[in-house]
Amino acid sequence: FRYTVGKITPVPLREVRSNDFGPRARIIMYFPCEGSQYTPPHCSVNFFWKDYCPMVFRNLREMFRIDSADYMMSICGGDSLKELSSPGKSGSIFYLSQDERFVIKTLRKSELKILLKMLPKYYNHVKAYDNTLITKFFGVHRITLKAGKKVHGHIFVHYCSLAHMHLP
Repeated sequence: FRYTVGKITPVPLREVRSNDFGPRARIIMYFPCEGSQYTPPHCSVNFFWKDYCPMVFRNLREMFRIDSADYMMSICGGDSLKELSSPGKSGSIFYLSQDERFVIKTLRKSELKILLKMLPKYYNHVKAYDNTLITKFFGVHRITLKAGKKVHGHIFVHYCSLAHMHLP
């Protein structure tokens, strides 16, 4: 997560284009245990990190006045995420950021496809109505763990916690 937010933040802010949307608009990075030229060493298994529509979500975070450094610290600061006690109806697992500003939900692949398909209309709505009360999405990511011959993928979406919403 730090990698992709850190990678997209220095890029000059620009209006999104049609090719910034969809499943092919992504950044993929391999994180081996021993680290690499671009990634730090870690104590987990080797994994791939996929960041969907990074420019779109960067612009959305700007529209929602979310500071990149604060966002990064909320999601991957010193403390771990808090798993919420019961999964949703879909079987998804919900996590809360350490400061309770963001909710992270696991998605099924079918949910990812729907979210990416609706993203252009969602983006245009948020751009037109900056005080919208619809759910605020800040990022969609996928982690694929490489453990022996098994590959396990987890897709996460980040959105605003109700505890920190300020209604007009």
